[in-house]
Amino acid sequence: MATISTKRKTVKKSNLVKIKNDLVESFVKSNNLTALKILFFLAYDLKSKPTHLTKIKINTKQLCEYCNINEQTLKKNIKRMQETSVSWKDEKAENFVSVIPIAKFGYNGFLEIEMFDCILNMILEVKNKYTLVNAEQLMRLKSKHSARMILLLEMMNGFDEHVPKLKKYDLEELNLLFGTNYKRLGEFDRKILKPVKEDLDTNSKLSFVYDVNYDKEAHTVGRAKAVGVTIHLIDNNPQPTLF
Repeated sequence: MATISTKRKTVKKSNLVKIKNDLVESFVKSNNLTALKILFFLAYDLKSKPTHLTKIKINTKQLCEYCNINEQTLKKNIKRMQETSVSWKDEKAENFVSVIPIAKFGYNGFLEIEMFDCILNMILEVKNKYTLVNAEQLMRLKSKHSARMILLLEMMNGFDEHVPKLKKYDLEELNLLFGTNYKRLGEFDRKILKPVKEDLDTNSKLSFVYDVNYDKEAHTVGRAKAVGVTIHLIDNNPQPTLF
């Protein structure tokens, strides 16, 4: 059985966690900020090499304190993680795997979960195609949408030097990524992009600016329709508010 360490000294050495992009992109589309925090808690402290199905023992109180939640919220989100399937394609097949197939809340103050090696290997992957995430900053974010955006920004930050650190998305893709269903880009801008940018500007060393993309050429008549955005990664010096 792999055990999550109860000594937080190892965490203080570095807040940076490496997560394979396949898993990042799956969780970015998930509608659950707490589940993301639990995922990064595991990435912090899991050291044992996973077997086919690895049992992990976690101090429940410590996990709740780390994620700033109560035990009732933890149980609800563990259940949601059991219902979350990560998918990826390889040369042989299209794969679907539950993130947490088995979970047990013991009366001794510990949570025991079992995870498949393919999921744990994604968490522990450090060789190629990874995203580097500052988990401490992730914990300070106030919105699940901010968490999704910071993961996208961290992914852009990992692009090769010659690759522009930007991504273009149409409204359909934005709705898919953020778990929303807005009919107009203006609504998405007002309710998602602007609040998320404010949250990141205050709490994160990475933030973004964005351009609105339109569906008509400049020389055509009539009002062009906003159909998407181009998100540009920027470095940021957070200025926390007093309240």
